[in-house]
Amino acid sequence: MKADRAYPLIGKGIAKFVEGVIGRPCSFHEIAGDASTRTFYRVTSGRKTAVLAIHPEPLHPASPLYSNHRVLRSIGVPVPRILGASDTLGAVLMEDFGDVSLQKHLLGRGAGPAPRRSSRTKPRPDARRLYRQACDLIVLFQEKGARALLPGDFASGNALDRDRFLFELDHFHRYFIRGLRGQSPSEPEEALLRAFYDDLAETCDRMPRVYCHRDFQSRNLIVRRGRLHLIDFQDARMGPYTYDAASLLRDSSLDLDEGLVQEMIEHLIGRLRLEPEEFRRDFDLMALQRNVKDLGTFGYMATVRGRRSYLEYVPRTIRSIRATLIRERRFHFVYPALDRHILTYEA
Repeated sequence: MKADRAYPLIGKGIAKFVEGVIGRPCSFHEIAGDASTRTFYRVTSGRKTAVLAIHPEPLHPASPLYSNHRVLRSIGVPVPRILGASDTLGAVLMEDFGDVSLQKHLLGRGAGPAPRRSSRTKPRPDARRLYRQACDLIVLFQEKGARALLPGDFASGNALDRDRFLFELDHFHRYFIRGLRGQSPSEPEEALLRAFYDDLAETCDRMPRVYCHRDFQSRNLIVRRGRLHLIDFQDARMGPYTYDAASLLRDSSLDLDEGLVQEMIEHLIGRLRLEPEEFRRDFDLMALQRNVKDLGTFGYMATVRGRRSYLEYVPRTIRSIRATLIRERRFHFVYPALDRHILTYEA
C-alpha cells in the first residue's frame, strides 16, 4: 500500500483497514471537505475508487452517520453505500459519487476549482429538471423520513429547534459581527439584535417539523449520470418543514434565477399539498434564519480556521438577507442595526 507522506493522518491502522476493503496497492488523494471537521480522501486501487472519511474521534455504533444512512437508504434516497468502517479509527469508506456537485455542474466547472463569487448560474437546459429532482427528494424526506425513524435514532431525539436556532444566531453575532467585522453594537442595538434573534428563533420553532437533511444545498448534491445523489447527511434530524427548501433555493453559494426559485416553490406547494401563502411566509422566515446562520459560519471559517475563501459567499448571502428583510415588515425594527453591522459589508 502507498501511503502519501504528505498525509500523516493515513497511519498504518487506517491503511490496513482500507486495504482490507478495497484491495492493494492503494493511493490517497485529499479532497475538499467543505466546513467539516472530518478529513476526506479519494482512495484508488486499480480501477476501483472510494471516498475515505476520517473523523476526529472514534465512531459509536449509534452514530448519526449510521442511523441517518439507514433511514435515507430505506426510503429510497440515493446516498453512497458504506463499503466498510472502523469505529475505533473513526474511518468510513464510502461509494465514490465523483466531484461534480450541482453547484459546479450549473456553473460549468465540472470537477474543477470552486466558483468565485462573481460566477453566476449559466442557463443550462437541465437546471429545471435537476432542481425538480432536488425538490422531489425534499418531498420524500417529508412523506417517509419520520416514519422510518426508530426510537434510538439520532434524528428521533434531536431537532432544529428554538435552542439550536438561538445558538446559530449567537454564533453569527460572535463570529461575523464581532469577529469578522470587528464591531461592537451599542447597548440599544444589542437589545434590538437580541430581540430579533429571539423572535426569529421562536417563529421558526413553531413551524411543523419534518425529517430534514439540514444542509440541503448545491454543494451536497452530486450530479452523476444525469441524476442527483446526496452526500453529507450525517446531521439529518427533525426540523421546520421549510428548512431544506430554504437551504436549496436561498443557497448562499450559488446565484439562482428568481423565476426558477418561484417555480420550485410552486412545485413543492403542489407536491406537499400546502397552503401557498403560509408556505411562502414560512419559507422567507426560514431562509432568513438560514442565511444569517451561514454568515456566522463564513465568519468563523475565516477568522478561526483561516479559510477566507468562504468570504466569497458573503455578498450573495447579504443580498438575500436584505431582500427578505424588505419583504418581512415585522423585522423592519431591526433593519437599521443590521444595515450598519451586516448589510454594509464590503469584500
